[in-house]
Amino acid sequence: MTYNDFLIKKDEVCDFFDLLKSKYAIFAPKRIPRGGRYCDTDAIMYENIESFDELEYKEKSTYSPKEALLPMTENLFYFTEDDYTETKNPYKKEVLVFARACDINAIKHLDDMFIKNGPFEDFFYLRRKNMVHYALMECDGDLDRNCFCCSTDSNKTDGYKYAFRFNGDGSMNVKTDDNLDFGDFEKIDFDLKFPEENELKVTFPDIRDNEEANLIANSDIWDEYNSRCIGCGSCTTSCSTCTCFTTKDITYNVNRRVGERRRTNASCMTKDFDLVAGGAHFRTSFKERYRYKVMHKIYAHNKRFGDGPMCVGCGRCSAHCPELISYPESINKVNKELERIRSEVK
Repeated sequence: MTYNDFLIKKDEVCDFFDLLKSKYAIFAPKRIPRGGRYCDTDAIMYENIESFDELEYKEKSTYSPKEALLPMTENLFYFTEDDYTETKNPYKKEVLVFARACDINAIKHLDDMFIKNGPFEDFFYLRRKNMVHYALMECDGDLDRNCFCCSTDSNKTDGYKYAFRFNGDGSMNVKTDDNLDFGDFEKIDFDLKFPEENELKVTFPDIRDNEEANLIANSDIWDEYNSRCIGCGSCTTSCSTCTCFTTKDITYNVNRRVGERRRTNASCMTKDFDLVAGGAHFRTSFKERYRYKVMHKIYAHNKRFGDGPMCVGCGRCSAHCPELISYPESINKVNKELERIRSEVK
């Protein structure tokens, strides 16, 4: 693949952004003043933006860009008592999503669940994916103390249409294989850099089989989470690789046989996630839910798809936890427990 490299000077940035908008809808992190958890904190949310000034590239976004492919709530189809009609593709033009390497690497795990997970591809997911391209935002791998992308091998990617380096003087270096007419923008070689090391380091356990997984699952290392976790689901909601959802049929008041089916984000950490007929639950305690989430991320997903842990080290789960539970520390504890189990077997 051949890339063209450009230097976009400070006074050319708006013109370059307008050129992108001629082809793409721009979906990027945007700062929402006083929109954070507390009244005096901001949030950085993914939204459609109209100008470069709205792009927040200095800090990590509060939530991941996976909503470009998997929105929190999506209408799938409308139905009557005789027929149904699929909703139209919400994307009228191609979409360019500004994202970090870790979040771009998260897409392979979404693909696992919606394209490779069984004999059928998810039509609604795939039609969005076919319209989405990514603009990599270069970073040093330590946007905050929760980053550990190097521990998950998610620090590098070539899955981008554009790559950006934002310079201190307001200029940008750009790398792209796009066929847009870039006119008189200055061509200059641009060596894209990726993080090589994070301050936070996580050791993912190499669990060999279900026997080892069951020994870890029955360990007492999970007991502390009964008193610490509150089952709020903040970790899974902010996760860039969580894909769980529920569907619900909404009927209209005028005619109860007419309505729509919606797909809505769900969380394995909340109470009714595993509710079955008769009101029973598979996992009734907080520690059981937390154990289920962690073991799925570090073992079950890889056992099924063979592409490593279902984690890209973005650290949003830890950043969002109101009880200050560290997911990376939980993984390190599991690794130490696996070492203990193996030493006793010997």
